[in-house]
Amino acid sequence: MIQQDLFGDNATIQKDPLTNRRIGFIGKFKNRAALIKKVKEFGASEKSKDGLTRDTQILVMGTEIKQDDLNRLICYEHDGWKPLKISEAELQEIFKGHYTGYETTLEPIKRVSIDMSYYYWNPPMVSDEDGEDAGVRCSSPLVYGEDNPIYGMEIYVPNRPKTDMGVIRQIIGNFGGYANAEYFDDTNVIMLGEDTLDKLKQGIKDDVITQIETQYNNSSTKMFNIQFTSERDFIAWVKKRLDKFPDESTKTLVKKYEIGKLFLS
Repeated sequence: MIQQDLFGDNATIQKDPLTNRRIGFIGKFKNRAALIKKVKEFGASEKSKDGLTRDTQILVMGTEIKQDDLNRLICYEHDGWKPLKISEAELQEIFKGHYTGYETTLEPIKRVSIDMSYYYWNPPMVSDEDGEDAGVRCSSPLVYGEDNPIYGMEIYVPNRPKTDMGVIRQIIGNFGGYANAEYFDDTNVIMLGEDTLDKLKQGIKDDVITQIETQYNNSSTKMFNIQFTSERDFIAWVKKRLDKFPDESTKTLVKKYEIGKLFLS
């Protein structure tokens, strides 16, 4: 076998970065089909193919890469799927037996790491071959406007000090949202407190952020398509909404919330 020729009789196949790994190819190559065939001869997974998936472990990047392929890569990396990116020249080095720096795990690992870019980030659209939206989704800010953006949404509102969580969850319910004290795999929106945001701006992750990361990374969920918002932005939108569409019960709740913030701060 080729692996035996490269490693010798006592070699450990796991040293080979291609064996059982899923290899993807994007961009232009002199002979793409030949490269795909050759990585499989070196033991790469039969799932190795043209293009990119979340399970791609090594991504060979050619020239003139389509923007949609780059957008897909951006979204997958945002979701925690981060393939080892190499050039065709580097792949040729691997074929020659030069493996240092090209190690990967046997199975794809999902590892999202949340920073402030997740809060502000506007994801690019990924199109399919027909130019239609391919349905690749990642996190984005919750946009407040004339429409009600939280209606029907599963919203994670973490427990935190200095806030009457029951009041803010009731306000969310008045606008048709489902406020939860826990983060679930089907969560649509995460409403962060100002204390969490202030720390995140400084590069500090509190227990709320680390718990979200841990739960998502250990779940079977493949897309981190969460919308982020803050308590402050939500209450500001509610007050503007109440100016146009008065509702006494919700106004009372907002006053109670603000009084609670004042006395607990």
